Amino acid sequence: MQDWYQLTDFEILAEIGNRMKAFRISKNFTQQALAERSGLNRSTIRDLENGKPLNMLSIIQVFRSLDMFSKMDELLPGAENSPVMASQQVMRKRVKLSKKDIIEK
Repeated sequence: MQDWYQLTDFEILAEIGNRMKAFRISKNFTQQALAERSGLNRSTIRDLENGKPLNMLSIIQVFRSLDMFSKMDELLPGAENSPVMASQQVMRKRVKLSKKDIIEK
């Protein structure tokens, strides 16, 4: 298991790129085929695999093209609805006043 905290940001990018390349190859895609499937240029796929920084939209397009969203909840779990969050949501409910209510106030 990788100790991500011991790596620099650029080492993390390189590791992600290596893993993306291995995953692409395991799915039997060439860089060109993945580029076409994701709507990106082949050079963008190459840059990702070489650990170069990319924008999030490009990464999302690659994830979608490789059907990689199945593990997304493990990577980024959704926010649990805590009692504090629930009370804040109740407090934020807006009430639409009628013209009659506005005139009376």
